[in-house]
Amino acid sequence: MAGPEAIATIRLTNDEDGTHEVPADVLARTLSGLQQLVYLIATTQENRRIRDRFRLPQEIQQRYSLSCRVPQSGSYAMPIALGSGDVDSSLFTNYSDLLSRTEMLFSSIQTGQLDPLFDVFPDEKVRNRALREVRKLLPKPGEGWRFGFQRDDHPEILLIPDNAVPLIDRELAQDTPENTVMTVTGELIRIDFDRRTVVLRHPVTHKEIECVYVDELEETMIENRRGMIQATGRFTLDDEGYPNKLTDVTQLEPVDLSPISLKIAHWNDREFRFRQPLTFNPSLDEESQQFYVVEDPVLTLLAYAQTREQLLQEISEQIAFMWDAYVGSSEDELTPDALRLRQKLIETVSENRNATSKV
Repeated sequence: MAGPEAIATIRLTNDEDGTHEVPADVLARTLSGLQQLVYLIATTQENRRIRDRFRLPQEIQQRYSLSCRVPQSGSYAMPIALGSGDVDSSLFTNYSDLLSRTEMLFSSIQTGQLDPLFDVFPDEKVRNRALREVRKLLPKPGEGWRFGFQRDDHPEILLIPDNAVPLIDRELAQDTPENTVMTVTGELIRIDFDRRTVVLRHPVTHKEIECVYVDELEETMIENRRGMIQATGRFTLDDEGYPNKLTDVTQLEPVDLSPISLKIAHWNDREFRFRQPLTFNPSLDEESQQFYVVEDPVLTLLAYAQTREQLLQEISEQIAFMWDAYVGSSEDELTPDALRLRQKLIETVSENRNATSKV
């Protein structure tokens, strides 16, 4: 028989107190990603084999569909339920245990201690698939939103995308030597689903680059059949030093040049709060078109990185460095130009020394 329904609450918060609304695309990504994660955990819990080209069994979809209830007041909090719809009463389903495993997954990412994932997902391919689903459901770094998950009266698990996404990326890439991993930006011109390859056109050399991807990235390619794409994987270089093939592609995402609005910058265990949101308009560098670039002339900040997530880390690192170099130094040691920059930093940002370190 089906067990009693299980309830949890997801919460999307930003840095504005008393937020009663959330962008529809952020909420849609979160709910869709969470549902896919629940399906994956349920399939694993029932000891069903998950093949490379995973297709969700219909009975799993029927029995483990999430239900959303009326959002709560305050920050945007929405109760979700498992087992509240029409289910086959002849089959025993432990919905509480499934949400407990979901909680364990989020908790391990929050603490940065990923060993519990081996208990939830013994198979490495399935474990990596689950991490990719978490990455997709989280708000994007730089959007200013944080994801919370709470089950029953347990403490809320809070994931800050600026920290959680790099942690997931490091875990996904850990079996690949760092010096062989490359992120390449190019125009998506061809997809071969049978061979699991996509072909990008390099924006500078105009050469075609074949990328061999993992199966669960197909959805990303279908949604972005045209336009600039970033692929991260193990690379092979041609005689001129340009990439001509990527294998073991672990990330495949559209180039995102939407504005970045920072209210908080996290660096290691430090937190810097901007008195007014610091807004950047990213672009690709003119020479190679392989790097995101942002600039703030007032703060003399110039940052570039291959991915949007790395760009946010670079901005945060530069803010921390400038704070230590100018605000943390004695005024007697600074030149007039440095003193002006010091004053501008004090007017723009403050360090929150009471912040707790959370992923």
